[in-house]
Amino acid sequence: MEKKDFSRQIEKIKTEWYEAFELMQKCFESEVFKSFKIEYDASTWYQFKNPALIFPAEREMRFSTPNSLINFDYYPSPLAKLGITAHNFAYLADIEEYYSHNFSMFLREQEEYVTPLQRANLRAAHFAPDAIAEVTKEGLRSFLKTRSKEKGMGSYEEPLVIIETLGLMGMQRRDDLLKFFKEMKEDKETAFNEFLETPYIFSFAGLATPPVLNADRKYGIRRREELTYVKILIGRYVRDEMRYEEISKELEKLGYTTKIADSSYKPEDSVDLRWVKLDYAMEGVKRIISEYEHKASHSCYYCYADLADALRRIYEKERTAYMSYI
Repeated sequence: MEKKDFSRQIEKIKTEWYEAFELMQKCFESEVFKSFKIEYDASTWYQFKNPALIFPAEREMRFSTPNSLINFDYYPSPLAKLGITAHNFAYLADIEEYYSHNFSMFLREQEEYVTPLQRANLRAAHFAPDAIAEVTKEGLRSFLKTRSKEKGMGSYEEPLVIIETLGLMGMQRRDDLLKFFKEMKEDKETAFNEFLETPYIFSFAGLATPPVLNADRKYGIRRREELTYVKILIGRYVRDEMRYEEISKELEKLGYTTKIADSSYKPEDSVDLRWVKLDYAMEGVKRIISEYEHKASHSCYYCYADLADALRRIYEKERTAYMSYI
């Protein structure tokens, strides 16, 4: 592509990111956001292998594709761009809630645990849940595209996306994930083997918690190094190097759970409602609930009902807060 054409393409994509940024602020807004710019920086991909990151100190969100290694827009749809933008700016709310703007402490938690990422997605799900699922879907498709496996996961794609999204939010999952992954590998072996090259399989991540509960195994696996080990175990299991009972015992040792054992614990309460415009947010969440309720009624997987339930919990939390204001 000629330099002029490439520059034109980048400007077009940059405009789309700004549109997503503006759309986000209809439901999630802070004075802090006004000082931020959105810029193109290919080195964000070269250094972090990430299509879009927020840099709080520099007051920038930087997108990095297309570039010399990835010749396409990693998140092409407006909805996915909204989801990424919401996720990135939700980190700012997390820093303010838990670290009083102490960015180094936040980075320390993020380096060791996936919980900051879960909380960012969970916050974003309070006002753009469909966008978070879209990010997972387009992220999966683009990852496989970089590996020239564009045929993808076939009929397994949607349940995988929903299960991964629930893991990325740190909300409950009831499906037998070992069975699901084994079936997927047997049916879509080539694409599945590439999927195993992703850094983490969030389907197996535990529940979202505030930082103080990170080390509590009651809430599942959240340490990054342990999730990396889980991915190794899954690879061995789907290749028939481990029996179901063996991997189940190994996962149990790690504290694996994706279910809410303590009915008094609410993962959705690990984030507050700061900056969320409740009236707009509730309307969107309620609409998405009905979509997943419909899908749940036609599926053999629990994940659709689990996502609908997660969003109902979020909606009730928002509704309670909203009613207290009027």
